[in-house]
Amino acid sequence: MPTIESSKKDLEELIGKKFSKEELEEALLGVKGELDGIEEDALKIDVKETNRPDLWSTEGIARELRAYIGKEKGIPKYKVFKGKRKAFIDKKLEGIRPKGAYAEVRNVNVTEEVLLQIIQLQEKICQSFGKKREQVAIGVFDLDKVKGNVRYFAATPSLEFVPLGFSENMSLREILIKHPKGKEYGQLIEKFEKFPLLVDENKEVLSMPPVINSEGSGKITTKTKNLFVDVTGFNQELVDVALKIMCMALADRKGKIYSVELNYGNKKIISPQFRKEKIVFPFKEVNDLLGTEFNAKEVITLMEKKRMQGSIKGKNLTAEFGDYRKDIIHPWDVIEEIAIAFDYNKLEPEALNVFTLGSVREETNKTKETRELCVGFGLQEIASNHLSSKEIQRKKMNLNEDFVEIANPVSLNWEIFRKNLLPESLDFLSKNKNTSFPQKIFEVGRTIELNERKETGVEEKWKLCICVSHSKTNFNEVKSILEAVARERKTGFKLKEERIAFFEEGKSALIQFNSGKKGFIGEVNEKVLGNFGLETKVSVIEIET
Repeated sequence: MPTIESSKKDLEELIGKKFSKEELEEALLGVKGELDGIEEDALKIDVKETNRPDLWSTEGIARELRAYIGKEKGIPKYKVFKGKRKAFIDKKLEGIRPKGAYAEVRNVNVTEEVLLQIIQLQEKICQSFGKKREQVAIGVFDLDKVKGNVRYFAATPSLEFVPLGFSENMSLREILIKHPKGKEYGQLIEKFEKFPLLVDENKEVLSMPPVINSEGSGKITTKTKNLFVDVTGFNQELVDVALKIMCMALADRKGKIYSVELNYGNKKIISPQFRKEKIVFPFKEVNDLLGTEFNAKEVITLMEKKRMQGSIKGKNLTAEFGDYRKDIIHPWDVIEEIAIAFDYNKLEPEALNVFTLGSVREETNKTKETRELCVGFGLQEIASNHLSSKEIQRKKMNLNEDFVEIANPVSLNWEIFRKNLLPESLDFLSKNKNTSFPQKIFEVGRTIELNERKETGVEEKWKLCICVSHSKTNFNEVKSILEAVARERKTGFKLKEERIAFFEEGKSALIQFNSGKKGFIGEVNEKVLGNFGLETKVSVIEIET
Protein backbone atom coordinates (compact mmCIF):
# COMPACT_ATOMS: atom_id res chain seq x y z
CA MET A 1 0.00 0.00 0.00
CA PRO A 2 1.37 3.47 -0.86
CA THR A 3 2.59 5.42 2.18
CA ILE A 4 2.45 9.17 1.60
CA GLU A 5 4.70 11.55 3.50
CA SER A 6 3.25 15.00 4.03
CA SER A 7 3.48 18.18 6.03
CA LYS A 8 0.36 18.57 8.22
CA LYS A 9 0.47 22.34 7.75
CA ASP A 10 0.76 21.98 3.97
CA LEU A 11 -2.12 19.48 3.84
CA GLU A 12 -4.32 21.75 5.93
CA GLU A 13 -3.54 24.75 3.75
CA LEU A 14 -4.47 22.80 0.61
CA ILE A 15 -7.72 21.62 2.19
CA GLY A 16 -8.52 24.98 3.77
CA LYS A 17 -9.17 23.57 7.26
CA LYS A 18 -7.18 22.73 10.37
CA PHE A 19 -7.58 19.29 11.94
CA SER A 20 -6.94 17.75 15.33
CA LYS A 21 -5.29 14.33 15.21
CA GLU A 22 -8.67 12.65 15.77
CA GLU A 23 -10.40 14.77 13.12
CA LEU A 24 -7.67 14.01 10.60
CA GLU A 25 -7.93 10.26 11.26
CA GLU A 26 -11.68 10.49 10.69
CA ALA A 27 -11.32 12.52 7.47
CA LEU A 28 -8.70 10.16 6.00
CA LEU A 29 -11.28 7.38 5.95
CA GLY A 30 -12.69 9.27 2.96
CA VAL A 31 -9.61 8.30 0.93
CA LYS A 32 -9.27 4.81 2.45
CA GLY A 33 -6.37 6.24 4.40
CA GLU A 34 -4.94 5.70 7.86
CA LEU A 35 -2.57 7.89 9.84
CA ASP A 36 0.52 5.70 10.02
CA GLY A 37 2.57 8.17 12.02
CA ILE A 38 2.72 11.78 13.16
CA GLU A 39 5.78 13.57 14.50
CA GLU A 40 5.38 17.31 15.00
CA ASP A 41 4.44 18.53 11.48
CA ALA A 42 5.43 15.33 9.63
CA LEU A 43 2.66 12.92 8.63
CA LYS A 44 2.79 9.41 7.25
CA ILE A 45 -0.48 8.44 5.59
CA ASP A 46 -1.11 4.85 4.54
CA VAL A 47 -3.42 5.03 1.50
CA LYS A 48 -5.06 1.61 1.12
CA GLU A 49 -6.17 2.36 -2.44
CA THR A 50 -3.79 0.78 -4.93
CA ASN A 51 -5.93 1.76 -7.94
CA ARG A 52 -5.99 5.50 -7.28
CA PRO A 53 -2.62 7.06 -8.23
CA ASP A 54 -4.32 10.47 -8.07
CA LEU A 55 -4.33 10.06 -4.25
CA TRP A 56 -0.62 9.36 -3.90
CA SER A 57 0.39 12.90 -2.95
CA THR A 58 -0.57 15.65 -0.52
CA GLU A 59 -2.33 17.46 -3.36
CA GLY A 60 -4.36 14.39 -4.29
CA ILE A 61 -5.45 13.67 -0.72
CA ALA A 62 -6.37 17.33 -0.21
CA ARG A 63 -8.33 17.42 -3.47
CA GLU A 64 -10.42 14.44 -2.41
CA LEU A 65 -10.94 15.67 1.15
CA ARG A 66 -12.09 19.14 0.08
CA ALA A 67 -15.12 17.46 -1.45
CA TYR A 68 -15.48 14.88 1.32
CA ILE A 69 -15.82 17.56 4.03
CA GLY A 70 -18.06 19.74 1.85
CA LYS A 71 -15.73 22.58 0.82
CA GLU A 72 -16.09 21.60 -2.84
CA LYS A 73 -18.24 19.12 -4.71
CA GLY A 74 -18.34 17.12 -7.89
CA ILE A 75 -15.71 16.49 -10.56
CA PRO A 76 -12.62 18.72 -10.14
CA LYS A 77 -12.27 21.21 -12.99
CA TYR A 78 -8.94 22.03 -14.62
CA LYS A 79 -8.55 24.55 -17.40
CA VAL A 80 -6.00 23.79 -20.10
CA PHE A 81 -4.69 26.84 -21.96
CA LYS A 82 -3.67 26.42 -25.58
CA GLY A 83 0.09 26.06 -25.80
CA LYS A 84 2.37 26.67 -28.76
CA ARG A 85 4.78 23.80 -28.25
CA LYS A 86 4.74 20.61 -30.34
CA ALA A 87 6.18 17.17 -29.67
CA PHE A 88 7.26 14.98 -32.59
CA ILE A 89 7.25 11.25 -31.79
CA ASP A 90 9.35 8.93 -33.97
CA LYS A 91 7.68 5.86 -35.51
CA LYS A 92 10.94 3.96 -35.01
CA LEU A 93 10.18 3.87 -31.27
CA GLU A 94 7.58 1.17 -31.99
CA GLY A 95 8.53 -1.87 -29.97
CA ILE A 96 11.04 0.16 -27.90
CA ARG A 97 8.91 2.72 -26.02
CA PRO A 98 6.45 4.21 -28.53
CA LYS A 99 4.04 6.45 -26.60
CA GLY A 100 4.51 9.89 -25.11
CA ALA A 101 2.45 12.70 -23.58
CA TYR A 102 3.59 16.19 -22.60
CA ALA A 103 2.33 19.36 -20.90
CA GLU A 104 3.57 22.71 -19.62
CA VAL A 105 2.63 23.97 -16.15
CA ARG A 106 3.53 27.62 -15.54
CA ASN A 107 3.78 29.88 -12.49
CA VAL A 108 4.18 27.13 -9.89
CA ASN A 109 5.51 28.26 -6.50
CA VAL A 110 8.10 25.51 -6.02
CA THR A 111 8.84 25.50 -2.28
CA GLU A 112 10.88 22.76 -0.60
CA GLU A 113 7.62 21.00 0.35
CA VAL A 114 6.24 21.28 -3.19
CA LEU A 115 9.50 19.91 -4.59
CA LEU A 116 9.29 16.91 -2.24
CA GLN A 117 5.69 16.27 -3.29
CA ILE A 118 6.55 16.46 -7.02
CA ILE A 119 9.30 13.90 -6.53
CA GLN A 120 7.13 11.69 -4.31
CA LEU A 121 4.17 11.62 -6.73
CA GLN A 122 6.49 11.05 -9.69
CA GLU A 123 8.15 8.09 -7.98
CA LYS A 124 4.93 6.58 -6.60
CA ILE A 125 3.30 6.60 -10.04
CA CYS A 126 6.40 5.20 -11.76
CA GLN A 127 6.97 2.44 -9.21
CA SER A 128 3.39 1.22 -8.66
CA PHE A 129 1.10 2.39 -11.47
CA GLY A 130 4.01 2.31 -13.93
CA LYS A 131 5.37 -1.10 -12.79
CA LYS A 132 8.84 0.20 -11.90
CA ARG A 133 8.94 2.46 -14.99
CA GLU A 134 8.31 -0.42 -17.39
CA GLN A 135 4.82 0.78 -18.35
CA VAL A 136 4.98 4.46 -17.30
CA ALA A 137 7.94 6.75 -16.65
CA ILE A 138 7.72 10.47 -15.80
CA GLY A 139 10.18 13.32 -16.26
CA VAL A 140 9.78 16.86 -14.90
CA PHE A 141 11.96 19.65 -16.35
CA ASP A 142 12.70 23.34 -16.03
CA LEU A 143 10.53 24.69 -18.84
CA ASP A 144 12.63 27.82 -19.23
CA LYS A 145 15.55 25.63 -20.33
CA VAL A 146 13.50 23.74 -22.93
CA LYS A 147 13.79 25.56 -26.26
CA GLY A 148 11.02 25.29 -28.84
CA ASN A 149 9.44 22.04 -29.95
CA VAL A 150 10.62 18.71 -28.62
CA ARG A 151 11.46 15.48 -30.43
CA TYR A 152 11.15 11.99 -28.97
CA PHE A 153 13.08 9.51 -31.10
CA ALA A 154 15.17 6.33 -31.27
CA ALA A 155 18.81 7.37 -30.83
CA THR A 156 22.06 5.54 -31.41
CA PRO A 157 23.75 4.47 -28.12
CA SER A 158 26.87 6.51 -28.96
CA LEU A 159 25.06 9.86 -28.49
CA GLU A 160 26.16 11.76 -25.39
CA PHE A 161 24.71 14.06 -22.73
CA VAL A 162 25.32 14.97 -19.07
CA PRO A 163 22.95 12.84 -16.94
CA LEU A 164 21.35 14.20 -13.76
CA GLY A 165 23.77 14.22 -10.85
CA PHE A 166 26.89 14.08 -13.06
CA SER A 167 29.12 16.81 -14.49
CA GLU A 168 30.49 15.24 -17.67
CA ASN A 169 29.15 13.86 -20.93
CA MET A 170 28.45 10.15 -21.11
CA SER A 171 27.19 8.05 -24.02
CA LEU A 172 23.76 6.49 -23.69
CA ARG A 173 25.38 3.08 -23.38
CA GLU A 174 27.80 4.32 -20.70
CA ILE A 175 24.91 5.72 -18.67
CA LEU A 176 23.32 2.26 -18.50
CA ILE A 177 26.60 0.82 -17.21
CA LYS A 178 27.90 3.56 -14.89
CA HIS A 179 24.98 5.70 -13.66
CA PRO A 180 23.03 4.40 -10.59
CA LYS A 181 19.72 4.87 -12.41
CA GLY A 182 21.18 3.22 -15.50
CA LYS A 183 22.09 0.17 -13.44
CA GLU A 184 18.61 0.13 -11.89
CA TYR A 185 16.46 0.67 -14.99
CA GLY A 186 18.81 -0.05 -17.89
CA GLN A 187 17.38 -3.55 -18.41
CA LEU A 188 14.21 -1.93 -19.76
CA ILE A 189 15.98 -0.73 -22.92
CA GLU A 190 19.48 -2.27 -23.07
CA LYS A 191 18.41 -5.09 -25.43
CA PHE A 192 17.51 -2.64 -28.22
CA GLU A 193 19.83 -1.35 -30.93
CA LYS A 194 18.58 2.20 -30.31
CA PHE A 195 17.46 3.96 -27.15
CA PRO A 196 14.58 6.43 -26.49
CA LEU A 197 15.75 10.05 -26.29
CA LEU A 198 13.93 13.36 -25.78
CA VAL A 199 15.56 16.54 -27.12
CA ASP A 200 14.48 20.14 -27.66
CA GLU A 201 14.69 22.24 -30.83
CA ASN A 202 18.38 22.99 -30.17
CA LYS A 203 19.05 19.24 -29.88
CA GLU A 204 19.75 19.64 -26.16
CA VAL A 205 18.91 16.37 -24.41
CA LEU A 206 16.10 16.47 -21.86
CA SER A 207 16.08 12.80 -20.95
CA MET A 208 16.64 9.18 -21.89
CA PRO A 209 13.30 7.61 -20.87
CA PRO A 210 12.74 5.64 -18.74
CA VAL A 211 16.20 5.90 -17.18
CA ILE A 212 17.44 9.43 -16.39
CA ASN A 213 16.93 13.15 -17.04
CA SER A 214 19.69 15.49 -18.10
CA GLU A 215 21.59 17.65 -15.63
CA GLY A 216 20.73 20.76 -17.65
CA SER A 217 16.93 20.96 -17.90
CA GLY A 218 16.15 17.99 -15.65
CA LYS A 219 17.26 19.60 -12.41
CA ILE A 220 14.34 21.25 -10.55
CA THR A 221 14.99 23.65 -7.64
CA THR A 222 13.01 26.14 -5.55
CA LYS A 223 14.00 28.77 -8.12
CA THR A 224 12.11 26.90 -10.87
CA LYS A 225 8.77 28.51 -11.76
CA ASN A 226 7.72 26.87 -15.00
CA LEU A 227 7.69 23.11 -15.54
CA PHE A 228 7.64 20.77 -18.52
CA VAL A 229 6.19 17.30 -17.83
CA ASP A 230 7.00 14.29 -19.99
CA VAL A 231 5.47 10.81 -19.69
CA THR A 232 6.42 7.79 -21.80
CA GLY A 233 5.30 4.18 -22.03
CA PHE A 234 3.57 1.60 -24.21
CA ASN A 235 -0.11 2.42 -23.73
CA GLN A 236 -1.37 5.90 -24.65
CA GLU A 237 -4.24 5.72 -22.17
CA LEU A 238 -1.97 4.93 -19.21
CA VAL A 239 0.52 7.58 -20.29
CA ASP A 240 -2.27 10.17 -20.54
CA VAL A 241 -3.63 9.29 -17.08
CA ALA A 242 -0.20 9.71 -15.48
CA LEU A 243 0.26 13.09 -17.20
CA LYS A 244 -3.14 14.33 -16.02
CA ILE A 245 -2.43 13.35 -12.42
CA MET A 246 0.89 15.22 -12.45
CA CYS A 247 -0.76 18.28 -14.01
CA MET A 248 -3.63 18.22 -11.50
CA ALA A 249 -1.19 18.20 -8.58
CA LEU A 250 0.78 21.14 -10.03
CA ALA A 251 -2.41 23.04 -10.87
CA ASP A 252 -3.49 22.58 -7.22
CA ARG A 253 -0.30 24.54 -6.44
CA LYS A 254 -1.74 27.46 -8.51
CA GLY A 255 0.06 26.43 -11.70
CA LYS A 256 -1.52 27.03 -15.12
CA ILE A 257 -1.66 24.07 -17.52
CA TYR A 258 -0.73 24.61 -21.18
CA SER A 259 -1.27 21.98 -23.85
CA VAL A 260 1.32 20.40 -26.14
CA GLU A 261 0.46 19.07 -29.60
CA LEU A 262 1.59 15.45 -30.04
CA ASN A 263 2.56 14.48 -33.59
CA TYR A 264 2.53 10.77 -34.45
CA GLY A 265 3.25 11.22 -38.15
CA ASN A 266 -0.09 12.29 -39.65
CA LYS A 267 -1.94 11.78 -36.35
CA LYS A 268 -2.16 14.76 -33.99
CA ILE A 269 -3.29 14.71 -30.35
CA ILE A 270 -3.72 17.63 -27.95
CA SER A 271 -2.26 16.76 -24.56
CA PRO A 272 -3.60 16.82 -21.88
CA GLN A 273 -7.38 16.73 -22.28
CA PHE A 274 -9.60 16.38 -19.20
CA ARG A 275 -12.81 14.55 -20.05
CA LYS A 276 -15.71 12.90 -18.26
CA GLU A 277 -16.69 9.26 -18.32
CA LYS A 278 -19.96 7.76 -17.17
CA ILE A 279 -21.70 4.59 -16.06
CA VAL A 280 -25.48 4.10 -16.23
CA PHE A 281 -27.26 1.51 -14.06
CA PRO A 282 -30.61 0.98 -12.25
CA PHE A 283 -30.96 3.34 -9.27
CA LYS A 284 -32.47 0.60 -7.11
CA GLU A 285 -29.16 -1.28 -7.28
CA VAL A 286 -27.70 1.25 -4.82
CA ASN A 287 -30.22 0.48 -2.07
CA ASP A 288 -30.38 -3.23 -2.92
CA LEU A 289 -26.62 -3.60 -2.45
CA LEU A 290 -26.22 -1.35 0.61
CA GLY A 291 -29.49 -2.24 2.36
CA THR A 292 -30.43 1.44 2.54
CA GLU A 293 -33.41 3.58 1.55
CA PHE A 294 -31.63 6.55 -0.04
CA ASN A 295 -33.63 8.82 -2.29
CA ALA A 296 -32.20 10.29 -5.51
CA LYS A 297 -31.16 13.61 -3.93
CA GLU A 298 -29.28 11.87 -1.11
CA VAL A 299 -27.38 9.62 -3.52
CA ILE A 300 -26.40 12.51 -5.79
CA THR A 301 -25.16 14.50 -2.76
CA LEU A 302 -23.06 11.53 -1.62
CA MET A 303 -21.60 11.12 -5.11
CA GLU A 304 -20.58 14.79 -5.14
CA LYS A 305 -18.66 14.18 -1.91
CA LYS A 306 -16.62 11.59 -3.83
CA ARG A 307 -15.78 13.81 -6.82
CA MET A 308 -18.56 12.46 -9.02
CA GLN A 309 -21.74 13.86 -10.53
CA GLY A 310 -25.05 12.06 -10.67
CA SER A 311 -28.40 12.40 -12.41
CA ILE A 312 -31.58 10.34 -12.58
CA LYS A 313 -33.47 9.58 -15.78
CA GLY A 314 -36.37 7.21 -15.46
CA LYS A 315 -35.25 4.31 -13.28
CA ASN A 316 -31.56 4.73 -14.09
CA LEU A 317 -28.75 6.53 -12.29
CA THR A 318 -26.02 8.12 -14.43
CA ALA A 319 -22.69 8.49 -12.63
CA GLU A 320 -20.13 10.84 -14.20
CA PHE A 321 -16.48 11.06 -13.12
CA GLY A 322 -13.15 12.37 -14.34
CA ASP A 323 -11.39 10.19 -16.90
CA TYR A 324 -8.34 9.98 -14.61
CA ARG A 325 -10.45 7.56 -12.49
CA LYS A 326 -9.53 4.27 -14.17
CA ASP A 327 -10.58 2.39 -11.02
CA ILE A 328 -14.29 2.80 -11.87
CA ILE A 329 -15.28 0.02 -14.27
CA HIS A 330 -18.52 -1.33 -12.79
CA PRO A 331 -21.65 0.08 -11.06
CA TRP A 332 -20.49 -1.46 -7.80
CA ASP A 333 -17.38 0.76 -7.90
CA VAL A 334 -19.71 3.77 -7.85
CA ILE A 335 -21.83 2.24 -5.08
CA GLU A 336 -18.70 1.65 -2.99
CA GLU A 337 -17.88 5.36 -3.28
CA ILE A 338 -21.42 6.20 -2.17
CA ALA A 339 -20.99 3.94 0.87
CA ILE A 340 -17.67 5.61 1.78
CA ALA A 341 -19.24 9.07 1.47
CA PHE A 342 -22.12 8.01 3.73
CA ASP A 343 -19.68 6.29 6.18
CA TYR A 344 -19.56 2.52 6.38
CA ASN A 345 -19.86 2.74 10.17
CA LYS A 346 -23.37 4.18 9.81
CA LEU A 347 -24.63 1.23 7.79
CA GLU A 348 -26.81 -1.02 9.96
CA PRO A 349 -25.56 -4.62 10.02
CA GLU A 350 -28.19 -7.32 9.60
CA ALA A 351 -28.01 -10.74 11.20
CA LEU A 352 -27.98 -13.69 8.81
CA ASN A 353 -31.21 -15.68 9.13
CA VAL A 354 -30.31 -18.59 6.88
CA PHE A 355 -28.80 -21.95 7.76
CA THR A 356 -26.29 -23.46 5.36
CA LEU A 357 -24.06 -26.50 5.24
CA GLY A 358 -20.71 -26.44 3.50
CA SER A 359 -19.94 -29.00 0.84
CA VAL A 360 -17.45 -29.68 -1.93
CA ARG A 361 -18.48 -28.06 -5.22
CA GLU A 362 -19.52 -30.41 -8.00
CA GLU A 363 -16.86 -28.85 -10.26
CA THR A 364 -14.19 -29.71 -7.69
CA ASN A 365 -15.27 -33.35 -7.60
CA LYS A 366 -15.28 -33.50 -11.42
CA THR A 367 -11.79 -32.01 -11.57
CA LYS A 368 -10.51 -34.53 -9.01
CA GLU A 369 -12.06 -37.42 -10.96
CA THR A 370 -10.52 -36.15 -14.21
CA ARG A 371 -7.05 -35.94 -12.64
CA GLU A 372 -7.32 -39.47 -11.21
CA LEU A 373 -8.50 -40.75 -14.59
CA CYS A 374 -5.50 -39.22 -16.40
CA VAL A 375 -3.04 -40.59 -13.85
CA GLY A 376 -4.62 -43.99 -14.46
CA PHE A 377 -3.80 -43.62 -18.17
CA GLY A 378 -0.13 -43.22 -17.23
CA LEU A 379 -0.04 -39.46 -17.86
CA GLN A 380 2.06 -37.00 -15.85
CA GLU A 381 0.32 -33.88 -14.51
CA ILE A 382 1.70 -30.40 -15.08
CA ALA A 383 0.50 -26.96 -13.91
CA SER A 384 0.92 -23.65 -15.71
CA ASN A 385 -0.03 -20.04 -15.00
CA HIS A 386 -3.44 -18.59 -15.86
CA LEU A 387 -1.67 -15.54 -17.28
CA SER A 388 0.34 -15.89 -20.46
CA SER A 389 1.77 -13.87 -23.35
CA LYS A 390 0.53 -13.08 -26.85
CA GLU A 391 3.77 -14.64 -28.06
CA ILE A 392 2.83 -18.08 -26.68
CA GLN A 393 -0.96 -18.04 -26.95
CA ARG A 394 -1.28 -16.35 -30.34
CA LYS A 395 1.90 -15.90 -32.39
CA LYS A 396 3.48 -19.32 -31.85
CA MET A 397 0.11 -21.00 -32.35
CA ASN A 398 -0.45 -19.27 -35.74
CA LEU A 399 -3.64 -17.67 -34.41
CA ASN A 400 -5.14 -14.22 -34.91
CA GLU A 401 -7.68 -14.06 -32.11
CA ASP A 402 -8.68 -11.67 -29.34
CA PHE A 403 -7.86 -12.46 -25.72
CA VAL A 404 -8.79 -11.07 -22.33
CA GLU A 405 -5.91 -8.64 -21.76
CA ILE A 406 -4.46 -7.13 -18.60
CA ALA A 407 -4.77 -3.32 -18.78
CA ASN A 408 -1.48 -2.67 -16.99
CA PRO A 409 0.59 -5.90 -17.07
CA VAL A 410 3.65 -6.31 -14.86
CA SER A 411 5.43 -7.94 -17.78
CA LEU A 412 4.78 -8.85 -21.41
CA ASN A 413 5.09 -12.47 -20.23
CA TRP A 414 1.86 -12.05 -18.25
CA GLU A 415 -0.23 -9.75 -20.48
CA ILE A 416 -3.28 -11.93 -21.28
CA PHE A 417 -5.38 -14.72 -19.79
CA ARG A 418 -4.90 -18.07 -21.48
CA LYS A 419 -7.77 -19.19 -23.70
CA ASN A 420 -6.42 -22.71 -24.25
CA LEU A 421 -4.13 -24.98 -22.23
CA LEU A 422 -2.34 -26.39 -25.29
CA PRO A 423 0.10 -23.47 -25.84
CA GLU A 424 1.32 -23.74 -22.24
CA SER A 425 1.70 -27.52 -22.61
CA LEU A 426 3.79 -27.06 -25.77
CA ASP A 427 5.89 -24.47 -23.94
CA PHE A 428 6.39 -27.05 -21.16
CA LEU A 429 7.48 -29.69 -23.67
CA SER A 430 9.92 -27.24 -25.25
CA LYS A 431 11.65 -26.85 -21.88
CA ASN A 432 11.91 -30.62 -21.48
CA LYS A 433 12.77 -31.72 -25.02
CA ASN A 434 16.09 -33.21 -23.89
CA THR A 435 14.46 -35.70 -21.50
CA SER A 436 13.52 -39.24 -22.52
CA PHE A 437 10.54 -40.06 -24.73
CA PRO A 438 7.69 -40.84 -24.89
CA GLN A 439 6.42 -37.84 -22.96
CA LYS A 440 2.77 -38.00 -21.93
CA ILE A 441 1.43 -35.03 -19.98
CA PHE A 442 -1.91 -33.54 -18.96
CA GLU A 443 -3.23 -30.42 -17.28
CA VAL A 444 -6.62 -29.57 -15.82
CA GLY A 445 -6.99 -25.83 -15.47
CA ARG A 446 -9.01 -22.66 -15.78
CA THR A 447 -9.20 -20.63 -18.99
CA ILE A 448 -10.76 -17.21 -19.65
CA GLU A 449 -12.22 -16.00 -22.93
CA LEU A 450 -14.29 -13.07 -24.21
CA ASN A 451 -18.08 -13.49 -24.23
CA GLU A 452 -20.28 -10.44 -24.78
CA ARG A 453 -23.34 -12.29 -23.49
CA LYS A 454 -21.87 -12.47 -19.97
CA GLU A 455 -22.29 -9.56 -17.54
CA THR A 456 -18.54 -9.13 -17.18
CA GLY A 457 -17.88 -9.68 -20.89
CA VAL A 458 -15.77 -12.77 -20.16
CA GLU A 459 -16.40 -16.46 -19.54
CA GLU A 460 -14.44 -18.87 -17.36
CA LYS A 461 -14.07 -22.51 -18.39
CA TRP A 462 -12.26 -25.51 -16.94
CA LYS A 463 -10.45 -27.63 -19.52
CA LEU A 464 -8.39 -30.78 -19.80
CA CYS A 465 -5.41 -30.88 -22.17
CA ILE A 466 -3.53 -34.11 -22.94
CA CYS A 467 -0.31 -34.10 -25.00
CA VAL A 468 1.52 -37.20 -26.19
CA SER A 469 4.98 -36.70 -27.69
CA HIS A 470 7.17 -39.32 -29.38
CA SER A 471 8.30 -40.11 -32.92
CA LYS A 472 5.34 -42.37 -33.81
CA THR A 473 2.43 -40.63 -32.04
CA ASN A 474 -0.60 -39.95 -34.22
CA PHE A 475 -4.27 -39.01 -34.30
CA ASN A 476 -5.42 -42.55 -33.52
CA GLU A 477 -3.34 -42.76 -30.34
CA VAL A 478 -4.98 -39.73 -28.72
CA LYS A 479 -8.39 -40.71 -30.13
CA SER A 480 -8.15 -43.95 -28.13
CA ILE A 481 -7.51 -41.84 -24.98
CA LEU A 482 -10.51 -39.66 -25.87
CA GLU A 483 -12.70 -42.76 -26.20
CA ALA A 484 -11.56 -43.96 -22.78
CA VAL A 485 -12.32 -40.55 -21.22
CA ALA A 486 -15.81 -40.54 -22.77
CA ARG A 487 -16.41 -44.11 -21.61
CA GLU A 488 -15.47 -43.30 -18.03
CA ARG A 489 -17.69 -40.20 -18.13
CA LYS A 490 -20.53 -42.28 -19.60
CA THR A 491 -21.09 -39.88 -22.46
CA GLY A 492 -20.85 -40.19 -26.22
CA PHE A 493 -19.15 -37.80 -28.62
CA LYS A 494 -18.90 -36.90 -32.28
CA LEU A 495 -15.89 -35.78 -34.30
CA LYS A 496 -16.20 -33.21 -37.07
CA GLU A 497 -13.18 -32.87 -39.34
CA GLU A 498 -12.04 -29.25 -39.22
CA ARG A 499 -9.04 -27.27 -40.45
CA ILE A 500 -7.39 -25.89 -37.30
CA ALA A 501 -4.45 -23.47 -37.61
CA PHE A 502 -2.09 -25.33 -35.29
CA PHE A 503 -2.83 -28.89 -36.50
CA GLU A 504 -1.76 -30.88 -39.56
CA GLU A 505 -4.29 -30.63 -42.38
CA GLY A 506 -6.53 -33.70 -42.49
CA LYS A 507 -5.43 -34.74 -39.00
CA SER A 508 -7.60 -32.53 -36.82
CA ALA A 509 -11.21 -32.42 -35.66
CA LEU A 510 -13.63 -30.64 -33.35
CA ILE A 511 -15.14 -32.70 -30.52
CA GLN A 512 -18.80 -32.44 -29.51
CA PHE A 513 -19.88 -34.44 -26.43
CA ASN A 514 -23.49 -35.45 -25.84
CA SER A 515 -23.27 -33.47 -22.58
CA GLY A 516 -22.74 -30.25 -24.57
CA LYS A 517 -19.02 -29.93 -23.77
CA LYS A 518 -16.66 -29.21 -26.67
CA GLY A 519 -13.00 -29.59 -27.58
CA PHE A 520 -10.49 -30.36 -30.31
CA ILE A 521 -8.13 -33.21 -31.26
CA GLY A 522 -5.24 -33.53 -33.69
CA GLU A 523 -1.57 -33.67 -34.55
CA VAL A 524 0.40 -30.43 -34.10
CA ASN A 525 1.80 -29.22 -37.43
CA GLU A 526 5.50 -28.74 -38.14
CA LYS A 527 5.33 -24.93 -38.21
CA VAL A 528 3.92 -24.69 -34.67
CA LEU A 529 6.36 -27.35 -33.45
CA GLY A 530 9.15 -25.25 -34.94
CA ASN A 531 7.82 -22.09 -33.27
CA PHE A 532 8.24 -23.84 -29.92
CA GLY A 533 11.58 -25.38 -30.87
CA LEU A 534 10.17 -28.91 -30.84
CA GLU A 535 11.47 -31.64 -33.15
CA THR A 536 9.36 -34.61 -31.96
CA LYS A 537 5.74 -35.13 -32.99
CA VAL A 538 2.94 -34.13 -30.59
CA SER A 539 -0.68 -35.36 -30.60
CA VAL A 540 -3.27 -33.49 -28.57
CA ILE A 541 -6.73 -33.54 -27.00
CA GLU A 542 -8.18 -30.46 -25.32
CA ILE A 543 -11.75 -30.60 -23.97
CA GLU A 544 -14.03 -28.71 -21.60
CA THR A 545 -14.48 -30.61 -18.31
